[in-house]
Amino acid sequence: MANVTVAEPDLQFTKDLIAAGADDLKKCYQCATCSVACKIAPDNGPFPRKEMIWAQWGLKDRLLNDPDVWLCHQCNDCSTECPRGANPGEVLKAVRKMNIQENSWPSFLGNLVGTPAMFILAAGIPIVAVLFIVYVSGWSFPSGPIHYSSHSIDPATRDGFIYLPLLQVIFTLALLFGVVSLVMSLKSYWNQLESGNPIGIRGPGKGFVPSLIESLQEILPHSTFKECEANNIRYAAHMLAFWGMIGLFVTTAIVAFNYDILGLKPPSQNGPGTVPIKILGNASAIAFVLGLGIMLIRRLTNPEQAGNSSYFDWFFLFTIFGAGSTGLLTELSRWLGFIAPTYTLYVIHLMFVLALLLYLPFSKFAHLGYRTVAIAWSKSVGRNRTLPVVPNYVPPVSE
Repeated sequence: MANVTVAEPDLQFTKDLIAAGADDLKKCYQCATCSVACKIAPDNGPFPRKEMIWAQWGLKDRLLNDPDVWLCHQCNDCSTECPRGANPGEVLKAVRKMNIQENSWPSFLGNLVGTPAMFILAAGIPIVAVLFIVYVSGWSFPSGPIHYSSHSIDPATRDGFIYLPLLQVIFTLALLFGVVSLVMSLKSYWNQLESGNPIGIRGPGKGFVPSLIESLQEILPHSTFKECEANNIRYAAHMLAFWGMIGLFVTTAIVAFNYDILGLKPPSQNGPGTVPIKILGNASAIAFVLGLGIMLIRRLTNPEQAGNSSYFDWFFLFTIFGAGSTGLLTELSRWLGFIAPTYTLYVIHLMFVLALLLYLPFSKFAHLGYRTVAIAWSKSVGRNRTLPVVPNYVPPVSE
């Protein structure tokens, strides 16, 4: 007797997908125009037609175990070409959001960040934490030259605005929490992929480390993203924001290492100067804010091509753009010698940065990790567009 596969639809999952942004899911009548339009879909089991079918049927396990939802870079060619206006790109984006929430560790924080009704609480945590630091630091703007950090909370010996040891403790704990949570979340997702594989396609793959290296070689230059030719401006904006963010991270790491570990005096902060680390930081900040600004403008002026924007999108963009823009404004205000505005902007900047660190694994920011894992896993099992893929491939056993 032939094996029979029994589908177990989860209708609530379909409703949740629609609520998460897949508003036009029911318009799809499975013509496969979307899969034909996609330039980066694998030849074997191309997306997003199969994902549209699974979403309509409420096949939650198949969708959440599907790496292809992360191979999609949402150029929205499929949505533009869809004759029914079903917006497959928005459906995959909604699945990605639910994937992040499903694998979040701890899980309640995934719901906290992804639920509009919880915004006040989500925003309040970093705000209260930073205000607590300001309170302990003296709750006042020091007179004299602008110095952000102080090594003393004694008014008689206070030499700056924020008590640095307390700031370092809270932000280090937030960073460690964010990193550990992201690692645990990605581990959960990897295990999900290993146990699932709804596509049922495996071919001659590679080990994890070679697959990860190859994935990073693809992700760092956004080479696959560049193949989405109909949306080149989005590629340029992402490259600016991505490399700007990396530059800012490198700048922060070098300054922290030199100042906190080696005890070296930081370079003058009274202007952009010619110090290499300051040039890197300023150039990275400009690229970062410019890239994010392009994304925001496109979302506001051209939603058909940029895609519909959900609360999940806006939370991430608002937080990351807020961190970048307030950082630039703080530096500009300092150059101009405005004491109160500089310290005020600095406090707001710290709030945004703390939110980024805390909510890294639970917001759209986590897509960097999930996409890397999905691409690496796909390469490790031979799921790609160049090698021939054999259904149910079993690697030969060496004698």
